[in-house]
Amino acid sequence: MANDELKQALAKSQAAMQGPFPTERAHYKALLLANPNYFGNLEASPFKPVLPLSGNTFYEELACVGYHPQQQRLEAVVYVYQPSGYGSGLCGAGSTEYLRFYLSFDNGASWQDQGLTSFQVWNVPQGTEGSKRLEYAAQLPANPARKLCLLGPKLIRMRAILSWNAPPPPNQPNWNPPWGNRRDATILVEPRRLFHVPDLFDALKVKLPKQLAQVVDFEQPLPTRQAVLAPAELAALYQDAGVPVHRFAYPQLHALAHGPAGFDPAIAQQVLAGLQIDDKITSVLFPTDGNTSFEELGCIGLDPNQPDTLVGIVRIKKSSGYSGGPCTSGSAEYVSWWADTDGNGTFETFLGTASVQAYDLSGLPAEGVQLAVRLPVDFSKLRKPCHEGPVVLPIRAILSWAVPVPGTTPNAVPTWGNREQTLVLVTPTGAVHGPAGKIAILGGIPVSMISDASGMTTADAVFALNNAAVGPDCPFGAAVTVQGAPLPAGYSYKVEVKPESGGVPAPVLTELTLTRADGSTHQHNANPATQRFDYLPFDQNINSLLAHWDSSGDARWIVTLSAFDNAGNPVSTDSQLIQLDNTLPVADIAITTGTGNCGRFASGTTIGGSFVARDANLAAWSIGIKPPGINDPGEAITSPSSGTVNTTLTGDAWTLDTTGMKGCGYIAEVVVVDRTIVASQGQGWRNSASVGFCLEDPLEAPVEVAPAQG
Repeated sequence: MANDELKQALAKSQAAMQGPFPTERAHYKALLLANPNYFGNLEASPFKPVLPLSGNTFYEELACVGYHPQQQRLEAVVYVYQPSGYGSGLCGAGSTEYLRFYLSFDNGASWQDQGLTSFQVWNVPQGTEGSKRLEYAAQLPANPARKLCLLGPKLIRMRAILSWNAPPPPNQPNWNPPWGNRRDATILVEPRRLFHVPDLFDALKVKLPKQLAQVVDFEQPLPTRQAVLAPAELAALYQDAGVPVHRFAYPQLHALAHGPAGFDPAIAQQVLAGLQIDDKITSVLFPTDGNTSFEELGCIGLDPNQPDTLVGIVRIKKSSGYSGGPCTSGSAEYVSWWADTDGNGTFETFLGTASVQAYDLSGLPAEGVQLAVRLPVDFSKLRKPCHEGPVVLPIRAILSWAVPVPGTTPNAVPTWGNREQTLVLVTPTGAVHGPAGKIAILGGIPVSMISDASGMTTADAVFALNNAAVGPDCPFGAAVTVQGAPLPAGYSYKVEVKPESGGVPAPVLTELTLTRADGSTHQHNANPATQRFDYLPFDQNINSLLAHWDSSGDARWIVTLSAFDNAGNPVSTDSQLIQLDNTLPVADIAITTGTGNCGRFASGTTIGGSFVARDANLAAWSIGIKPPGINDPGEAITSPSSGTVNTTLTGDAWTLDTTGMKGCGYIAEVVVVDRTIVASQGQGWRNSASVGFCLEDPLEAPVEVAPAQG
């Protein structure tokens, strides 16, 4: 009976905490200033609670959390329920919803703080009347260490804490906010598909042969083959897993039934050879309701921080049925998005399709794994001045496994998946935006052109200031600059760096030389006590330069920008993975024929030797003969003369046919260039090596005299 009474008392207490408390809400910050423990949320405090309040979700609620493994983004969707209680209308300052994220690598026994982000909210009755609600989203980069795909999936736990108008304190994963709540989920870390040879032997628990080091470069990473499994292979894989044929062969069935060429029985027999197609194929090809037994789209929302980004959380429910495990290509979970921009309920405006890769996952927990999808959108044409009222936009999202829903079919019923609909607020042009410090340019490259998975440039990457193309897979070296838009006067920031493998973040405190709008320069330093720089207005820092990091080594590092308000409270965190390369390429060349290095050779002789041109991020190498210009075109050219592939560790052969070359002293030089973005403004570490030789005309060459015969 005592336990029942305790449960009833607890239930009443929890119910009481869900009330509106309008007076306390309106004076929240003032109450905390007078008594930091007014609501009883501090773990240890000399102040006594006045109104114990914890986890109140009357106004806002953290509904879903998830992670995009390929884009390495922690995501959260927040529901806003009430027409008032958020500080002001659209033309005022409103109030701030803060989210702090954590990761756990030991199933919740301990948590690692990943940082803070935020977005701004206002009183918007048009989107919250009756049963309506506005759905927001927030995101934060996170780069947990990856595991070789051969070792199986890496499933970890994530936690997010939502707190209205007061940032959750750092490194307190169990903190309960007065207004807001916590939410946990299991997430997938994208498998690692690049490995070093010793890693493979360790994974297979096989001893590494010593002689292998003589012929294999252990420093050169090797990619695994990301297989795409055919229906027959999937049939064998899922024989005892309970995955029906109309699931794993759905992409092929859909293509046969809906392809532009029409149904071809011969092709169907070839593609589906050996498969037992049951009578459920009709419901699969022409569904009347989406099947959510494998995956389901839960929450959707809009992150209003620039750029606007639509976010969806997809729950993976089963361990099999996703076209293969972590070492395969798996399958795509597609989410297509529409907006009802004219308010007639037709959802006529197609916004695009986002996706996330899913795999068969051993060890799937009962609650499943939460994946996230992200779609940046441009709502600039929909924005209105704040005094014209809010733009509350209906959004529809359709989840479809393996085959995306066409953009022309907003009313489509997916075979595998479901449909969600919500309301979002398009931030008006005159609204006071909430502060969210962002890294815009890193190492001279826009962060949108730096891969979240590799920390290197994407295929379309260009330098931000001159638009010069740099190409894909370029690391960074030497001075790495950090640039980002300023926050309001009184705000400050700190830039920290730490290796991806872990360690204590190191503040970047290098003195900055900044350029004003009139072209003059001035020095800017961090506060030595707080290690933070003040944000300066644009006319005092037209390049938006925030930090200058003199990098070293060749590891992957995480660059983090933390922003603070004028009271020193943290308001946001942004981070970017970056791959460093501060090692010069290896260059060497030698002559191994005739009299060797610095030898004398008769014109017409073919000189031969070996050369080494290697780098982990090789761009190109070339071999040239100096001095140039003294021989005719087509002469003095080595074979080979250039290339884009690493030589062997011991070197490759080169030759030079000296026929027609003039007698002279020459140098054979090998030049090796890599792809590194150097000092945030140039490209390519360079190294060279050379060897000399003397070429003599035939008449000048020394003649060997035969010994006299007795």
